[in-house]
Amino acid sequence: MTDTTAARSTHNVDTSEDTPSASIHGWKHLFDGSPGLWLAAVYLLFLAVVALFGPALAPYDPISQNIPNRHAPFSMSHLLGTDEIGRDVASRLMWGARPALLGVVICIVTACAAGIPWGLAAGYLGGRIDQLLMRIVDALLVFPGIILCLVLTTVLGASLTNSMLALGCVYAPSLARVVRSGVLVVRDREFVIITRLYGATAAYRMWRHVLPNAAGPALVKITFLCGSAMLAQTGLSFLGIGIQPPNPSWGQSLAESFRYILVNPGAGIAPGVVVVLTVLSFYRVGDALRDYLAVEA
Repeated sequence: MTDTTAARSTHNVDTSEDTPSASIHGWKHLFDGSPGLWLAAVYLLFLAVVALFGPALAPYDPISQNIPNRHAPFSMSHLLGTDEIGRDVASRLMWGARPALLGVVICIVTACAAGIPWGLAAGYLGGRIDQLLMRIVDALLVFPGIILCLVLTTVLGASLTNSMLALGCVYAPSLARVVRSGVLVVRDREFVIITRLYGATAAYRMWRHVLPNAAGPALVKITFLCGSAMLAQTGLSFLGIGIQPPNPSWGQSLAESFRYILVNPGAGIAPGVVVVLTVLSFYRVGDALRDYLAVEA
């Protein structure tokens, strides 16, 4: 059999094994009898719309100051009040949704770009390569993640992109470990062994057959990393590592309200609630995926 024939034959291999990802069907059942999941999904969809169209929907300029009207309470003209220099809190939160979600995307893409090939190679190739790659993972996981993130951000420079790239590098080892565990479950299944008989290359087997059938745990991990990335991004912005003033961000709004907590104790409620709801929504989606994939397995 020629290499061309072997490569074509692999497309006809039946990969419908009883694996978590191969048996996933009917995703509409994921939402059955789960109002909490519906609320989380609707909230995240609403947040995405605000992130896309927030600058057009915001009633005020987020950096426009009105000193005589500072620390204004909730009202019809300022639904969430104003901050210490009279800026509209609702407008700043709406403008801050875009960098908040963009930061999560940058972090997750970075973690996936590094962690998925890392875990896939370790789990599939095994042997000394697996030992070497996993010892690197262990060494990085032992090191405090926030310290490593701060070091990388300091080296790269304080900005949203750099801080989220650094955070993605911190999350990559934990994602690699989860991917490896999924790969170990399916790498010796019959449908993978058959592709070897047809002469498929190791890279083709890993990306075409092994990874899609081992992606379930990784998907759940990614949803939880979204929530963790949102919390970490808020914390970094709170410390001044991220979006720089006067551009609005949720972490910066919390930091500014914290400085005036004695003067205006309710100033931090709105940005705090937004962050909490976003993180809880990501986690709720992750819980649903975990339960669904466990049932389907």
